[in-house]
Amino acid sequence: MSTNTPSSETLRVLVMPDYRIDNPYQRLLAKALESEGVEVLFPFGYRRVCPILRAIKTQTNKIDVLHLHWLSPYIKGNNKFTKSIYAIKFIIDILLTKLIGVKVVWTVHNYTSHNSQFPGLEHWTQQNLLKLADRIIFHNVSACKDFSQTYQVDKSKTEVIPHGHYREVYNSPIDKLAAREALSLPLSGRIYLNLGMLRPYKGIERLLQVWRENRNLLGQSTLLIAGQALDQDYGQKLANQASETEGVILHTNFIADERLHLFFSAADVVVLPFDRILTSGSLILAMSYGKPIIAPRTGGIVETLGTADWLLYEPGDNQGLLHALKESIQIDLDALSQLIKEECDRLDWQNIGRLTKTTYQNC
Repeated sequence: MSTNTPSSETLRVLVMPDYRIDNPYQRLLAKALESEGVEVLFPFGYRRVCPILRAIKTQTNKIDVLHLHWLSPYIKGNNKFTKSIYAIKFIIDILLTKLIGVKVVWTVHNYTSHNSQFPGLEHWTQQNLLKLADRIIFHNVSACKDFSQTYQVDKSKTEVIPHGHYREVYNSPIDKLAAREALSLPLSGRIYLNLGMLRPYKGIERLLQVWRENRNLLGQSTLLIAGQALDQDYGQKLANQASETEGVILHTNFIADERLHLFFSAADVVVLPFDRILTSGSLILAMSYGKPIIAPRTGGIVETLGTADWLLYEPGDNQGLLHALKESIQIDLDALSQLIKEECDRLDWQNIGRLTKTTYQNC
């Protein structure tokens, strides 16, 4: 805990759920908050029946703020009835939390859970949480606007705080050829990288189709798709499609954190053809390695990339992805990489910690 302020004035924040093992985001945010004198706590285990209230009650000292992130652990169930029960229990849990004087802050990371089976139920849950939360954090202005098209959002409760970069989290980049040798990749030609969990909303099937249909325009380039498919059927579908496409290498195994730098070091361009996205950790990871990025020109991506938007394409243009791939052959990738690094400087965790602390205080 930081000693910047007396303990009697220290803000105590409980962050839930604890996803630090799978995602460095919460760890980086906690570190930034602690440097601002905020005491950041995480729950121990998962308790049945009001897990949030019980996690607060078991803390040694009084909790001032509950900072919620992803909701999926609290809205469980493989059928609509079970999930409905969990959703109602979750809202009751939040109500009881507020009744004991704890302020509620929610950072909205996505529209609904990825591959949601019951989006209507999640919509009901999120709409109620929007009413109950004291502050709602979005990572960019466009995310707030997009969310407001679906939900009733009280603009007076919203805050826009960027998603911080991943610099210094993973290993530093190495020489391009050395990285390619380590991964047994072609030593010549451009490498276009799509890295992350393999999920349908990421537009990978469309990317493979465009690559296959326009192989002659891409010369000796290689498309490298790397990541684990949580759905085996979907992973096999991608494997079948990749096997029929020349110049594609598919890695479907889990990529350990200590090997991420090899993939980004080997790549010339990162391709992120999302169908729909609110906030993208993959985008920010690519920026953290200074890589030129091909992606749809959606509001959140435009805001995050700033002036480094040379390879963005209109999402409604059927030829947009192809045009961006062709453009990447013509432009100065080194100059774009330098712009990416400068824009990534804005995603500084120290400033994010300061803004988040102010949000807590404004509750």
